[in-house]
Amino acid sequence: MKNDILYSFRRCPYAIRARWALLICEIKVEIREIDLKNKPLDFLNNSKTKTVPILIKKNSEVIEESLEIILWALSESKKENIKLIYFPENKKEDIFEIIKENDNEFKYHLDRFKYATRYQDSNEEFHFRKAIIFINKWNELLAGNKYFFGDNPTIADWSIWPFVRQFKIACESQKRTNYLKPSIKNWLDSFENNIKFKSLMYKYELWAPNSGANYFPFN
Repeated sequence: MKNDILYSFRRCPYAIRARWALLICEIKVEIREIDLKNKPLDFLNNSKTKTVPILIKKNSEVIEESLEIILWALSESKKENIKLIYFPENKKEDIFEIIKENDNEFKYHLDRFKYATRYQDSNEEFHFRKAIIFINKWNELLAGNKYFFGDNPTIADWSIWPFVRQFKIACESQKRTNYLKPSIKNWLDSFENNIKFKSLMYKYELWAPNSGANYFPFN
């Protein structure tokens, strides 16, 4: 295997945060964009979870979790002091705590708000209000700070902004207003307006076994 391979789905927030880490860490991979409703056999054979993203390393080791891909990207990056900047030792516990909060609690309510029809007896308004509690809590954390833990982003910011973006998209589709307070709106804007965002969300053709190789980031 010549390159590390990332199986991805463009709009998936877990895949977005993995790709963001690869971008910031300046790690190039072969990317395989897949259809989650028609998953290719090669992907299914390599993934225990059957969800994106997964990374297949050059040595054939498989990394199944997006957070693990982020940590791998930090360890592989040649950029100077990158761990000290984005994963500071004195903030590790706080970083893992807020990511866990997002992945376990906020994501639960986000899914049942955004995709209410997929869940039996799901109360869309109830889950919106539960999600807003986290949005407002994070807004308070961002008050006076550009990012969660100060003036520099950490992997906590990398890990959470794609989910807040998904929440924003769901609110917009339902014509809701005033769902993001100023601090968290500015924080999200800093990622969506970043010069790297276009590369992050580049639309690749779906991968097939006979496809030519595509690479991320796209050059």
